[in-house]
This record gives sequence, C-alpha cells and structure tokens, in this order.
Amino acid sequence: MAKEKKDKKEVANKRRTPAVPPKKKRGSLKDYFKGVKVEMKKVVWPTRKELGSYTVVVLVTCAVFALAFWGIDSGFLAILRGLLGITM
Repeated sequence: MAKEKKDKKEVANKRRTPAVPPKKKRGSLKDYFKGVKVEMKKVVWPTRKELGSYTVVVLVTCAVFALAFWGIDSGFLAILRGLLGITM
C-alpha cells in the first residue's frame, strides 16, 4: 500500500514538471561561413549553354504570363464598361 502511494506521488510529480527544451549551441560566424564554403563546393553549376537555355525559358514564361494577365484584364475591363455603360 505504501509503495503504491509513493509510486502515484512520483508519477504525479513527474507530470507537473514541464519538459525544458535543451539549449541550442550557438556557432560562431566563422564556422557558419566555413560550412557555407563546404556546401558551395558541392553545388553543380550549370554550363554556359544550359544557363542560356534556362534564361530563354524564364523570359518566354514571363512574356506568356504577361500576355495572359493583359488579356484577362482587358476582358474584365470590357465587361465592366459594358455593364456600367462607360465610353471613352
């Protein structure tokens, strides 16, 4: 009996104490840049030809989206002008 009460108290005490997260160790700025240097050596950079093709893809995609948004905007403008009877 006494042991059961003692066990219950221990369990109750364990529940009350909040878990304290471990403190994170702060590294130095020098270590950070060493790590950056190591990771940058692992990067596989694109060739000049690949970079040129990627640039073309980005420019074409931007142009397509710009034209699409212009078309949608013009369509909404035409609809609103028709509904509100605005002429220019």
